Amino acid sequence: MLRSKYRFSLFLFCVIFISSCGIDVSGKPPFDDLTISPDYKHISMPDGDTWDVIFEFPADSTFTGVVRHTSLWYDSTAPFMSHDILVTTGDFVSQSSVDVSVIAHKFFYRWDGTRPSGTIHLLHVFPATAEIFDQLKQIGKWNNVSISGREILKIDRYDSSGKYLGFWMDEGCNTILVTSVTVNAVGTPIP
Repeated sequence: MLRSKYRFSLFLFCVIFISSCGIDVSGKPPFDDLTISPDYKHISMPDGDTWDVIFEFPADSTFTGVVRHTSLWYDSTAPFMSHDILVTTGDFVSQSSVDVSVIAHKFFYRWDGTRPSGTIHLLHVFPATAEIFDQLKQIGKWNNVSISGREILKIDRYDSSGKYLGFWMDEGCNTILVTSVTVNAVGTPIP
């Protein structure tokens, strides 16, 4: 009984601490505070921080498949980002064929026997609107989804004085400005 009270107290402390730090534990980007250009190539915050977005392709990409992982994340260096979603096809869909995990915005997979066929895409998500964010939150593991939008090559960050602070560039994943979300089927684990 004492252990469960300790765990609950620790949990409560963490929630209060995180909330007092100004972090939205829902993972929702601060859309009301963000100023986003109509072409999504420039983003700014009231404190003067800005981001320049460079798109990888001129047209939208669509990722359709079964979700093996979904998680919310918040990073003050890119407050408009919200999710990591792992979309799979082929052998990568089956948990008995391929073991997958996502840690710190990177995906790992392992298989026994024959090399798996199919695709595996870890999407680092920038939801275009609050409505898109809400649709993304409805995605669950094992759902069959179609997620569309423009893939992002690089995001450069600057402070209020224009000093360059660094960049975000994925390493083999797909950073994407999501403009469309469709849940094709609500799934159950695939053996």
